[in-house]
Amino acid sequence: MRIGIFFVVDSVLISDSLPVEQGQRYGDHIEHGGHYNYWLNLVPTTSAETVFKSHAYDYYLRGRAVYDVKHHQVKPYVDHCIDTAALATIRSSLALPGNTRISHDEHYQCHHCNQMFMDDFDETNE
Repeated sequence: MRIGIFFVVDSVLISDSLPVEQGQRYGDHIEHGGHYNYWLNLVPTTSAETVFKSHAYDYYLRGRAVYDVKHHQVKPYVDHCIDTAALATIRSSLALPGNTRISHDEHYQCHHCNQMFMDDFDETNE
């Protein structure tokens, strides 16, 4: 099982994950990575990554998988807009057991769902 962050850009998964054992303890969870820092430091090597970098880090669908120490399980939190096919890719990428419950979190909202979203890269916002 793996933990970390992920984005879905035009049906392509972009992620930063590692085995649970290599994560950092934060309260009752073991975590890895931050969406903004990943986006900021990413040097695109694929067309999906280039598209990803053309907007603010929270423009696209995103989520996170953390390990719950008390319940001994990985808990993925995802944007409501992530479809079934992308969820299957995320499950596979993170090597999640089939019975892993996917949760939605208001923190992970794409530009369509977040009424307060303002893309820093959108010239119409100037």
